Amino acid sequence: MKNHDSIQNFIFESLPIRGEIVHLNASFQQIMDQHQYPPLIRRWLGEALVLVALLSTLIKFNGKLAIQFQGKGKLKLLLVQCTNALELRGLAQWEGELTEAEILASLQQGTIVITIDPENAKQRYQGIVAWQGQTLSESIEGYFQTSEQLPTRIWVVVDETSASGFLLQRMPETELRRESSLDHDWEHINYLTSTLTEHELTNLDHRTLLHRLYVEEDVRLFEAKSVAFKCSCSEQRGARAILTLGKQEAEEELLGKGKLVVKCEFCNYEYIYDSVDVATIFHNGDNYSSSGQIH
Repeated sequence: MKNHDSIQNFIFESLPIRGEIVHLNASFQQIMDQHQYPPLIRRWLGEALVLVALLSTLIKFNGKLAIQFQGKGKLKLLLVQCTNALELRGLAQWEGELTEAEILASLQQGTIVITIDPENAKQRYQGIVAWQGQTLSESIEGYFQTSEQLPTRIWVVVDETSASGFLLQRMPETELRRESSLDHDWEHINYLTSTLTEHELTNLDHRTLLHRLYVEEDVRLFEAKSVAFKCSCSEQRGARAILTLGKQEAEEELLGKGKLVVKCEFCNYEYIYDSVDVATIFHNGDNYSSSGQIH
């Protein structure tokens, strides 16, 4: 049985190594269908979605985790977000036709940030990810190595209809095992995992995949968790955008068009406000009560 739109953790019973496998199918297609992404953007955005899903079960938090790239080259923005409930969304912004070399150049010259926004908390965590290698995955591997001192390996496959990922991470050292033994174990498991093919990662169910890779190892596979696309936009968030716009500018827009339209960049949903709505928004401020039109 294939594990569509799910993520599943596993550990080695006798080794200080853990892992995760993620498959994005319907969620991947829903996100890609929001915009007319060219094939190269689909691949890079798909990789970012896999990474944010993997990190969302690897890092303990209650709220929203994001991986964001911003740059001044042709690739302007990659932004993916995942909640602790594994609700996923993402978007990309670019200009003109792109080549692989131009995307790499943009990524190498821009900034990649991991952000954790806790629920009901003012303090957020941000970590800068240094660009390494030729992929986002290699850069995230380097982040864990330098920032957390946790050796990590990530494999990602993105095709036309799905995105899949496989993560290995060495857990903190214990007094029960010597450093040389830990190094040997880590290298051994990495060697076995390096035989993983794109077809296997994309098509095999998780249990079969782990058995094929680690036939002589005792691996415990935990219960799968569902991953789904869900946008957090709402009529009330649109109202906050109008407040930010300011009363004078909002009223000028109404005079010219008869309505205000706030469009979600993630899912393309449009929230429409007439003159009565706008008057209510500026009268009530942050206490604006939506009419229930929530996407």
